Amino acid sequence: MKKIELDKPLFALSVIFTAIILCYTILNPSSAEAVFGAMFHWVCYDAGWLVLLAGLASLILCIWISLSKYGKIRLGGKDAKPAFSFSTYAFMMFTSGVGSSLIYWAMGEPMYYLSDPPMYAEAGSVQASMWAITYPLFHWGPTAWAIYCIPGIPFAYYLHCRNKKQLRLSNVCEDVIGRKNANGILGYIINIFAVFGTMCAVSTGIGFCADLICSGFNTIAGTPNNLISQLLVVLAFVLTFTITVLFGIKKGVAKVSDICTYTALGLGLYVLIFGNSQFILSYYTDSVGVMFQNYFRMSTWLDPVGGSPFPHDWTVYYWAWYFAYLVMMGLFLAKISKGRTLKEMILTCVIAGSAGCSFFTGIFGGYAVGMQTSGVYNLIEWMNEMGTSPAIIKLVQTLPLGSIVLIVFLIVEFFLMSTTLTSATYSLSMMSSKNMSVEEEPSNPVKIVWAVAVGGMSIVALLMGGSISAIKSVTVAAGFPMLILYIIIMIAFFKWVKKDMKKATTAENGDIIIHYDEENDSKEK
Repeated sequence: MKKIELDKPLFALSVIFTAIILCYTILNPSSAEAVFGAMFHWVCYDAGWLVLLAGLASLILCIWISLSKYGKIRLGGKDAKPAFSFSTYAFMMFTSGVGSSLIYWAMGEPMYYLSDPPMYAEAGSVQASMWAITYPLFHWGPTAWAIYCIPGIPFAYYLHCRNKKQLRLSNVCEDVIGRKNANGILGYIINIFAVFGTMCAVSTGIGFCADLICSGFNTIAGTPNNLISQLLVVLAFVLTFTITVLFGIKKGVAKVSDICTYTALGLGLYVLIFGNSQFILSYYTDSVGVMFQNYFRMSTWLDPVGGSPFPHDWTVYYWAWYFAYLVMMGLFLAKISKGRTLKEMILTCVIAGSAGCSFFTGIFGGYAVGMQTSGVYNLIEWMNEMGTSPAIIKLVQTLPLGSIVLIVFLIVEFFLMSTTLTSATYSLSMMSSKNMSVEEEPSNPVKIVWAVAVGGMSIVALLMGGSISAIKSVTVAAGFPMLILYIIIMIAFFKWVKKDMKKATTAENGDIIIHYDEENDSKEK
């Protein structure tokens, strides 16, 4: 059996770079806040137009590729068969991209929009309530999942159609930046930023989730919600996703994703049935209509004359955050998509991901807005007095059998976060493994090393306390270079298919089969 080893230079340089940034942030919090705050402002305000256009372009490109001849390309060749059922395939995509943040923000985000609404609406007005879950539906909708999906296209083609074994991002960029650069200093810089962006992106959700779970335990068992209890939750995350990745994709990640998604769906249906279902369904229908009626406006709104900070602090921030997931989503989508066509991969990711987020946002967000606007419960006041996490816990308890529902809610939150961390660990393990084909599993030592690294990053971010905003700013700043890399890897993809389509054949079912000849391709170069 071939031994798959860790790329020690890449791992060491990535961890050292991350450690330097974290140490600087911890030791010089005021300076870090200023520096990273300036970076955040530049990305979200000065370059916000580019981030928004890149998000919209990602959606348009996904739609175009799926409907074009390229969408018929079968990943892995004529005889390749999907390794997972369609439901498991969709569930893995969904749980890898949402974490625990989805339900957290599904309830919390609408309250912020009621208090400080977009599009010039007055706080607490009917117009404000019109946007309250419209924007969460938008922020967790098709554009978000298109940003996630785009890197999966070149990664999947590179690994399954060109049968490459180099899983590093720099190697995917090779046909654009040159082989010498891909394997040299520039390549290491690209890979280090990719690793750093992934680790920052997943760690930003840890603080929210740990605080939420500890608030729940505080309500149920009276345990304190302090730094020690939150650290214990993070350590539980580390143990859970370490065990999951050691079992591999089929026996670990796939099964946890299935169980987690079915439990979450059951919880959502319970809220819909025993909450105010008439209001939730009516409000959701209305909000979906508002979103699609204003989709292009929301996709480009920056308010340069009125000067509203809303699109910069929310929409641009979200898109930049999603761009930071380039390697994690690219490699993970590629890993699980063999045997699918590009069209299947794209539409499953964008539609299933958006539908899942829409389900939870519509139900949990609708329930929260219904309680707030009807005057039954004042969630905004609870958030101002207690904080977002305790307010969400208190709202969950207002449901029938509230204590039992709360326990299920906390379990769902825990495993949603764990599955996202599992996907991140798995992708980083693949990227930093030497000479590993996409069909193979990273070695257990490599998985453990990255599980510890991701867990360590999350713990440090938690220890930073008030400086967590600095890490969020760093994540946004890390997401911007990823945007540039998005362009590079898509240019590489179109160079590949333009050349490979000349020798491609069409199967009886209409699928396009790529016959890549690496030897001749190398001679041409």
